[in-house]
Amino acid sequence: MSNRELRWADLSWPELERAATQRSVALFPFGAIEEHGPHLVLGADWHAADEFGRRVAEAADLLLLPALPYGQVWSLGDFPGTLSLRSETLISLVADVGAGLVQAGVRGVVLLSCHLGNMAPLKEASRRLAEKGLASLSLFYPGVKQVAASVRTTPELAADILHADEIETSILLELAPEDVAIERAVAEWPDLPDDLLSTPERWRTFAPSGVFGDPTAASKEKGALIMGVVEHRALELIASWRERHNF
Repeated sequence: MSNRELRWADLSWPELERAATQRSVALFPFGAIEEHGPHLVLGADWHAADEFGRRVAEAADLLLLPALPYGQVWSLGDFPGTLSLRSETLISLVADVGAGLVQAGVRGVVLLSCHLGNMAPLKEASRRLAEKGLASLSLFYPGVKQVAASVRTTPELAADILHADEIETSILLELAPEDVAIERAVAEWPDLPDDLLSTPERWRTFAPSGVFGDPTAASKEKGALIMGVVEHRALELIASWRERHNF
């Protein structure tokens, strides 16, 4: 099966009509345009989502929607280059796209994000999709915490933050190596507020480089190991979800 047969935007409408009768599930990748320290490009999450989405869609035989570049990035909005959507905008966008999916005959959609800040809006968006009769599954690097603990060689700054550090930089070296200038990588260990994840906070106030850990320890080998586990787990979750919904 050629890659083109799965890519929604590369099909003509008659081709898409036929494809949707054969594959009733689509995959919608989500990234972000945000700072990632001095060594990663602003579009790193977007490019990661595009590649991760391609791998999963091909392995699971899903229709692949174009990856959305923009996401909810309020906490990093003080850095030059960051472009953030309001949560309400992202929710409405997903709901609107979902209406088009339903019209095309799609019964389910996997919302695959490579930016953690998208997950709260996607959860609300998934409820609106359900009201339209469209089942959804929202994923963010499933299994990454467990495998990261086994491959990291530098301390973990915070359990819920994966940003421009050893782990995310390793993932990018595997998914989008052209986005990584490892020679510009710097380590930064910001003193995180205890209530960081419980209150609105602009992260530049305590992390001036935009790095949360030590990306100099990253490697493509670590990224390949991490993504092997993450991709396998994503496919397991998708298979279980599809079986439960019978599509």
